[in-house]
Amino acid sequence: MHTPGDVVPRDADLVVRVGEIRDLFAAPDTDPLAQNEGEVMGEPALLRVARKLMAAHRMSGAHKLVVLLPENRVEPDLAERTRIALERYCTLKLEDNEDQLRLIRREAGSLLLRGVLILLVCVGVSSVFRSETITFLPLLVNSALGEGFNVIGWVMLWAPVEAYFFNPIPIRRSSAVHRFLKTLQIEIRPQGRETAPARLLSGIDA
Repeated sequence: MHTPGDVVPRDADLVVRVGEIRDLFAAPDTDPLAQNEGEVMGEPALLRVARKLMAAHRMSGAHKLVVLLPENRVEPDLAERTRIALERYCTLKLEDNEDQLRLIRREAGSLLLRGVLILLVCVGVSSVFRSETITFLPLLVNSALGEGFNVIGWVMLWAPVEAYFFNPIPIRRSSAVHRFLKTLQIEIRPQGRETAPARLLSGIDA
């Protein structure tokens, strides 16, 4: 048995329950006594949908986002307006992600240059301590300092490696999710009348 917040890996629609349509994009006031998870957490419903999709590592099958609203909030053209808003939101999010990736690459290049310079210095200092040039220190101290500077030099390369290879991962995953969300059709249903579809992927309280 799956709770309303579960993501079930089957081909079907995405279902999200909100108090009003703006809660899909904007964070409502935090209310621990509210019925919808988004209001309890004070988060936009779309953020919770995106997070669940990223956690599930599966974005195939669903072709529709079903938004469950109180009956008095349902309007005739609301689905089309919401679809346009969702497309615009995802487009801007994708552009923002690309800007973040460019900044990361620029920062990583700067970190790499500094890291290589520090590595060269540390390896040079390490080789001095490992050689017989310094004779006034005990052999154990020379060896420890040589190994220490060598480790420090290689550790300084971790930051650019992390920036190049690891920092972009959540951003690229976010871009994949928002490209998927951008393709979804929108359907508005009144709360209380929703019938669980035969191939329900996710009922998400937000």
